[in-house]
Amino acid sequence: MSFEVVRYTPEWRASLVSLLARVGTTHLSDEEFGWWFDRNPAGEGIVSLAVDGGEVVGVAAMSFFRTRLEGVETRLAIPVNVATDARYRGQGVFSRLEHANEEAAAESGSPLTVTFPNAKSYPIFVGRLGWIDLPRLRLWARPLRVAGVARYLLGRTGERETMRPPSPAARGLRGLELRPVERFQADLDALGLRAAAGYGNHFARDAEYFNWRYLDSPRDYRCFGAYRDGELVGVAVVGHTYKHGISAGFLADLVAGPEDAQAVRALASRAFEEVRGGADAVVVLPPRIPAQRRALARSGFAPTNTVLRFIGKPLRENVRIDDRAEAWHFTLGDFDFF
Repeated sequence: MSFEVVRYTPEWRASLVSLLARVGTTHLSDEEFGWWFDRNPAGEGIVSLAVDGGEVVGVAAMSFFRTRLEGVETRLAIPVNVATDARYRGQGVFSRLEHANEEAAAESGSPLTVTFPNAKSYPIFVGRLGWIDLPRLRLWARPLRVAGVARYLLGRTGERETMRPPSPAARGLRGLELRPVERFQADLDALGLRAAAGYGNHFARDAEYFNWRYLDSPRDYRCFGAYRDGELVGVAVVGHTYKHGISAGFLADLVAGPEDAQAVRALASRAFEEVRGGADAVVVLPPRIPAQRRALARSGFAPTNTVLRFIGKPLRENVRIDDRAEAWHFTLGDFDFF
């Protein structure tokens, strides 16, 4: 079977969404596609399509993220969505599409790119496209139900559940006031800058990004702010998923000052409240900051056996990727891969 590579334009939208629904590796509705690619505040993404006879049979996409790279804000293009129709697998569809995207990303000014590949895309990224391995990241989990842990260990599936109905009420937790956030404001910009001191390279944490990423998302995220004497000192974003037979809550994002263990523990407690009764555990991709890792451990989180592959590639000459584990900070919400 033959195909041609074209850049995405709106007339391909219906066929593309149909492919994503059919393949099953990437579940993006038409509404989600518009939110993620058309309304991203960092700019429209790069989407390359494999087309045969008027039908989209493959897609590889990159999204732009405002990123603090070695202390300077830039735009990075990051692979986020990949799918190939089963009839066209083994024909180099993904390699051609990704190569086209990387060329476009370099032309746009992205100095490098990174991603968390799945088991199928990893050998193509590294073996054919010249990506390099970077330090892997381990998930942590905090069990909420003994029965859920037993099911996990026995390989049994549980029921599909969800978060409890949202409540507008504020909570007093660990000496702080925890409030639901309806819209992020400039105080998150200031908090994001304070938190950045402990992050290394990371996607910019500010109101514009969080409003788009979480509050404008078609998916259900619950956002909470932690306040000390009226000042915003921490933010948590909580989601829920059902994977591998496990109903789980997850901390999509967690922002606090590098040494503010009190805020981290209060926000973790609020996350537990939001999903308790509808989840077997809460999962987090912990920050590298020692004080925050200790705070999460004291809240009951512990390392799991699940490790995420992390890879990268320079896109321009004379660009080097920092391969130290402490050089990068990511959350589960950055790529929406949990």
